Amino acid sequence: MKRQFKLSLTAFAIAQCLSLASAQAQETVQEQQATTTNNAQKVKPKDTDKQQNIEVLTVQGFGATLQRSLQNKKLADSTVEVISVDDIGQLPDVTITDALARLPGIAAERDRGNASTISIRGLGERLNLATMNGREIVSGEPSRSVRFEQFPAELINSVEVYKSPLASNIEGGIAGLVNMNFVNPLDKDKRQVNVSGHVMDYPMADDIPTADSKGYRTSFSYVDPIADNFGVAFGVAYQDQPSIQRDVTSWSYNKLTAEQGDVNGDGITEAAPWGAQTATKGGTNKRLGAMTVLQWLPTDRLQLKYDLFYSKFDIKEREDQMWFDGWGNWTGSNNWNYQNASNPTQIVTKPDGSEQIVAGGMLWGGSHTANNSTWFQKNELISTGLNAEWQGNDWTIVADVGYSEASIKSKWANISSWYWNADADANGMDYSWDATGEKLAIGTAYDIGNTADYGLNYLQVDNDRILKDDMINARLDFSRMVEWGIIDKVSFGGRWADREKDNDVVSWKQTNPSAANVNSSFYGLGSGYNVPVMYTINNWSEVVDSAFGGIDSRNDHAKLTSDYLDNWNVQETNKALYVMFDLRGELGRIPYTGNIGVRYVRTNSTSSGFDQVPNTGTVTPVSFDHDYDEILPALNLRFSVTEDSQVRLGLSRAMSRPPLVEMRSGLGLNKSSTVNSASSGNPNLNPFIANQADLGYEYYFAEDAAFTVQLFFKDLKKHIGESTSTITVDGEQYQLNAPVNGDGGQIRGFEVLYQQAFSMLPEPFDGLGVYANYSYTNSNVKEFQPVDNPLPLAGLSKNVGNLTLWYYKAGVDAKVSYNYRSEYTRVGSWDPTEIYTIGSEATVDASISYQLTDNFKVMLQGQNLTNEASTSYFDNDPSRPRGYVEWGRRYLLGFQFNM
Repeated sequence: MKRQFKLSLTAFAIAQCLSLASAQAQETVQEQQATTTNNAQKVKPKDTDKQQNIEVLTVQGFGATLQRSLQNKKLADSTVEVISVDDIGQLPDVTITDALARLPGIAAERDRGNASTISIRGLGERLNLATMNGREIVSGEPSRSVRFEQFPAELINSVEVYKSPLASNIEGGIAGLVNMNFVNPLDKDKRQVNVSGHVMDYPMADDIPTADSKGYRTSFSYVDPIADNFGVAFGVAYQDQPSIQRDVTSWSYNKLTAEQGDVNGDGITEAAPWGAQTATKGGTNKRLGAMTVLQWLPTDRLQLKYDLFYSKFDIKEREDQMWFDGWGNWTGSNNWNYQNASNPTQIVTKPDGSEQIVAGGMLWGGSHTANNSTWFQKNELISTGLNAEWQGNDWTIVADVGYSEASIKSKWANISSWYWNADADANGMDYSWDATGEKLAIGTAYDIGNTADYGLNYLQVDNDRILKDDMINARLDFSRMVEWGIIDKVSFGGRWADREKDNDVVSWKQTNPSAANVNSSFYGLGSGYNVPVMYTINNWSEVVDSAFGGIDSRNDHAKLTSDYLDNWNVQETNKALYVMFDLRGELGRIPYTGNIGVRYVRTNSTSSGFDQVPNTGTVTPVSFDHDYDEILPALNLRFSVTEDSQVRLGLSRAMSRPPLVEMRSGLGLNKSSTVNSASSGNPNLNPFIANQADLGYEYYFAEDAAFTVQLFFKDLKKHIGESTSTITVDGEQYQLNAPVNGDGGQIRGFEVLYQQAFSMLPEPFDGLGVYANYSYTNSNVKEFQPVDNPLPLAGLSKNVGNLTLWYYKAGVDAKVSYNYRSEYTRVGSWDPTEIYTIGSEATVDASISYQLTDNFKVMLQGQNLTNEASTSYFDNDPSRPRGYVEWGRRYLLGFQFNM
C-alpha cells in the first residue's frame, strides 16, 4: 500500500531554496557526529584531534592543496578519499563525477559524454552507496544507482569516499560510500559571493544536422555568517549543454543452436547477428541545481542545521536511426540469401568448435526502415533534512531526520518510415555487413538516399514512463569521551528508513497517418564510417501534428501485457543499531589510533507487480514479502611506525542491498520463438555480502610529497546476477531469465599513489608537480551469463589509472589529466538482462586559468581531447561487436568572480 505522504518536488524545492525564514540544520557524517563549527560561541567537538583519511583536491593552488591533503591523510584513522574546496563554487569540473574519477581506485562510466556513475576498487555502481550530508539519497534509476552528473560541482563543498567502513556509517556500500557535503555558513568569517559563467563548444555538432554546438553554464552562490550564531548559504547553477552522439550498433546474436542455420553446409550451425542500426542524436541537456543551508546556534550547547538540495534535468533529443533488419539466419531460413549475396560470407571457428558469421550479406530477405524520433526526459531530485546536535558536559547527542525524493518522466516517440525501391524489389537489395574492422560496416547494392522511396508508416510511443522513488529516514546518535584503557570514546545509535519505488509504463502505436508535408533529407554519418546515408525529417514536430494529430496522452491508451509486466512497486524498511569504540594505545613501542564496532541491520520488503496468465494475454496481480538481517563488524587501526611512515589496517564485513529493479515481481511468458522463454525479477533476493581486509603503507618523504601503497581483499560471500534456468508453467517448460543469489568469490588488488611538487627546481619550473595513481584489481567472481563463458563481475576493470601534471605559479593554474580504464562488464540499469562488455578507454582533459585580480579569473577547459570513443561487445566475445559510440571533444571558456 502506497504512503500518502508525497511532496511536489518543484514547488517545495523552489519555495524552500528561496525562503530563509527558519533556522534548521543538517549533520554531515565525517567523524559520525563529531564536527561542528569553530566560532567562539559555537559548539566545540571534544575529539578534534581525530580526522578521516583525506586526499583533498581543491582548486586554488593545486599544489598547496595536495600538500595539505597529505597532512590530513597522515593523521587520519580510516581510509577516505575527499574532494574539497576552500570556498563554494571553486571546483572547475562540470560535475562531481569528473573530480571523483581523479581519485585513486575510482573510475567513471560515461553517458552522453559525461562522466556519470562510478566504480570503486573495480566494483561497479550496484556495490556503492551515495549519501548527501550523511543521509542516503534516492535515485531516478530503477536500481539504487546514483548518477553523479546531476550534482553541479559549483554547489558541492566537499565529497568523501569511504573505502573502509565504520560501524557508525550507513550500510550498503561494499565498494564504498560516497558522501556529498554542503558548506557550513558559520565556518566562514565573512560573507562570500561567487559568480561564474562558461560558454561551451562541441565541434562534432557540425556533422549532425539535428545538433547545436553551443551551450553554456552559469552559477551563483552566497554564503553569509549573518551573526555569530546564525548563518545562511544559497546557491543555484544552471546548464544548457548540447547532447550529441553518433554510433553504429549491432543487435545481439541468435545464440541457441536450435535457432541457427548452416550457411557453409559443414554440419555445424553458425551464430549470426539479428541486424544493426546507425544513429545520431542532437538535442539539449538542461540542468538546474539549487541548494540552501541554514545554521543556527540558539545556545552554546545546541546547534540546528537545515539543508535542501534540488536538481532538475530536462533532456530533449532528436534521434535519426536507420534500422537494418532480417540478418538472423533463424533455423537456416536465410541460408540461400547468405550464399548468393555479393559479399561472401566469412565464418570463424571458435576454440570450442562452434562457428560464427563475422561478415556476409543478404541478397533477399533483409530490410531497412528509417526511424526518426524524439526522446523526452525530465528528472527531479530533492534531498532535505533537519539536524540537531546538543553537547552536554559528558554526552553529545545528534538527532537527524531527512526526506529524499526522485522522479523521472520519459518517453520515446518515433516516426517509422517504410522504404520501397522498384529495382531493389525486383532484383534484391543485396545488403552486406562486415564486423571484422574497428566498427561495423554496412552496405547496400542500391542507393537508399532518395526521399521519394520513403513513406510514413506509424508513430510509436515506447515506454511512456513515470518512475518515483522516495525515502524518509531518521537517526539518533550518542557519544562521550571516556578513559577506559585503550578506549577513549564510545558511540552508539540507531537509524530507521522507509523507501518506496514505483515504476509505471504505457506504450502504444498511432497508425494510419494522414497526408503531410514531410521535409526530409540525407546526410553522412561522418568520416571513418562505412555505412549508408542517414535519413532525417527536418520538420519532425510538424509531421507529428499533421500526420498523427500530435502525440497522444498516456491516459488515452490501455496498458499492454508487456506494460503490466514492466509495472512494479517495491517498498523497503531498514532498521539499524550500532556501537563503536575509538581506540588509542601502543603495540610494543608503536603508537596507534583507530576504532572498532559492530552494526546490526534488519530489512523488510514488499514487492508488487503482475504475472502473465499462461496461454493468454492477461495478467494477474501478485505481491511478495521478504526480510533479512545482517551483523556487520568493523575495525580500523593506524600505526605510526616512524615520524614519516605509517601502516593502516582495516577489517570489516559489508553488505550492498539488491538493486530494486531486480527485486520486482512479475513473470512474463513468450512462446513465439523456437524455445519457450520467460523472464521475471526476484522479490526474495538477499544482499551482496563481503568480508574485507585493507592493509596500507604510507611514506611521507617531504611536506608536499608521498608514496603510498594500499592492499585490499574482499571475500564476496553472496553475489547477485542474471541466471538461466528451466521452469514448468501449466505443464509446459520455459527457459527463465531471472536474477538469483549465487556463489561469490575473491576480489583482491592494490592501489599506488605518488604525488610531489617539484619546488626544488629553479624558477619558473618550481611550480610544476605530479599527481599519479594506479589501481589493479583481480577477481574470480563471475556474472552468471553467458552460461558457457561467464563475464567478469560487473564494473570490474583490472587496471585503472590517473596521471595529472600540474603547474601553479604567478596566478597561472594549469593541469593536464590522463585517465585510463581497462575493459569491464556492464549490467543494464533499466534492463538487468542486458549484459555486455565495454572496451578500455583512455581520455585526456586539460585546463588553464589565470588570476587577473584577487577576485577575478578566466579559464579554458578541454575535455575528451583525443575524441575517445566507447566500444562494446556481446557474450564475452570481441568477435561479436555491439557498439561504437562517439560524443566528440568539448571546450569551455569562462570566468569566475568572487568577493
